[in-house]
Amino acid sequence: MDYPKSGQPVPLKEIPKLKNKNKPDWNAPETMNSAQGNYYESRRAIGRLFRAIDLPVEQQRFRPDSGRRGRQDQNNRNGGLDDLEDTFSQFSLDSAREDIFFVIVEARVREYVDTNAYPDDDEVAFLTQLFSRYASELRAICMANTISYSRSAQLSEEEAVIGTIAQKTSQPRKRKDAMAKLREATDVLVRSIREELAGDDTFTFDDALKRAWAAWEFSISQGAVWGAQSFKWVALGSIFEAIREIEQDESVF
Repeated sequence: MDYPKSGQPVPLKEIPKLKNKNKPDWNAPETMNSAQGNYYESRRAIGRLFRAIDLPVEQQRFRPDSGRRGRQDQNNRNGGLDDLEDTFSQFSLDSAREDIFFVIVEARVREYVDTNAYPDDDEVAFLTQLFSRYASELRAICMANTISYSRSAQLSEEEAVIGTIAQKTSQPRKRKDAMAKLREATDVLVRSIREELAGDDTFTFDDALKRAWAAWEFSISQGAVWGAQSFKWVALGSIFEAIREIEQDESVF
């Protein structure tokens, strides 16, 4: 019976009833143990995938420093801008060249610019400030878009880059809205950083590629510093964009 066309609703007594009130475990609410309630262990592929993924109940936490002493300690732990510059200045690409991915990217960039040319002091200072701003704003985004009720919770760098929130919640819609805001804020930040790497109107495409390559080197030199892993991908996107612009410019002639 087609209700929209006929206007006659289906009698409730004619609606088929479930043969079994038990539901598959993958249909259980995220915050509920599937062993509780009327849920059974699904043997289908979706059930196996569901049980293979273990999402955290609480997101990672950090304790923000407060007061002058806290800010000083935080600065000491992060190394400060001077230490970031020193780390980059003393960094050697010898170990990085053992990574096949790095070798492939370097070989592509070397077709257009000298990858061994070290950036001058002004450029190093620029990249240091740019990375510091990126890491600071990304951390703020991760703090602002958490769905945890804890004031000390924040999203991970990986969640921000992928644009997802892994925490379990009893309010999927809230997480969906938070993910949308997270992706929008991260996209705005990444676009801003890439515009800085592209330079102003005085920059040639070669100049933009050199700066993007220097940013790639800078991110590698920072190792496990928070924000460095995602900054590397931002720099890589700028590298590919600069190469595309160079190739298009050459094709005109």
